[in-house]
Amino acid sequence: MHKTQDQEAALLREELSKLLTTLRHNREKVPLDVLKTRYKKGYDTLCENIRRSASGYAKKITLCGIRIHRDYLDEAAAVVNGTIERCGILKQLSKAAFSHQDIDEFDSLAGTLREKILADLEPFYMEHLGLYISPECLEDPDVPPLIYCMANDCVLQDGKWIPLEFYKTGSAYQQEKCV
Repeated sequence: MHKTQDQEAALLREELSKLLTTLRHNREKVPLDVLKTRYKKGYDTLCENIRRSASGYAKKITLCGIRIHRDYLDEAAAVVNGTIERCGILKQLSKAAFSHQDIDEFDSLAGTLREKILADLEPFYMEHLGLYISPECLEDPDVPPLIYCMANDCVLQDGKWIPLEFYKTGSAYQQEKCV
C-alpha cells in the first residue's frame, strides 16, 4: 500500500476500534434490552456508525491496490462479488464487530477475504494475457517480451504483477505489487 492508503486505512481502523470500544462498554454497563428501548436512538446511531465504519474499513483492506482496467470491470466485479457471496466472511465480519467487538478478529477476517479475492482474480487475470514488447526487446533479440495482463494493465516480473506505468518509468521495484 502507498503511504496515503496506509494512513487512510489506519484512520478507518482507529475510528472502527473506538466505536467497537464504545459498544463493548455500553453492553457491559447496560443490559441489551435497555439499550434497545430506553437508549434506542443513541444505540441505533452507534450501530449505524459501526456498520458504516466497518464497511468502509473492510472495503479498504480487501480491495486496496486491486487494479482492474475499466473495460474489464463488469467481469472482475462478478468474480469479486461471487467470492464474497461464496466464502461467507461478511457474516463473520459482522459478528466480529457486533458480537465480539474485536478489531483484531475483524482485521484477520478482512485479510482472509482479501486473500480469497486475490486467489479468485488470478485465473481471471490469466484469461487476459498478452505479450509486452519493451524497447529493450526490439534492441536485443535475446531479451524476451514480458507477460502483460490487459485486465489489470500490469506486467508480470519476478512472479509479481507490476503496474505498466511503474515498469516504464523504471520504478517497478519501488512500488507495491499490482494485484
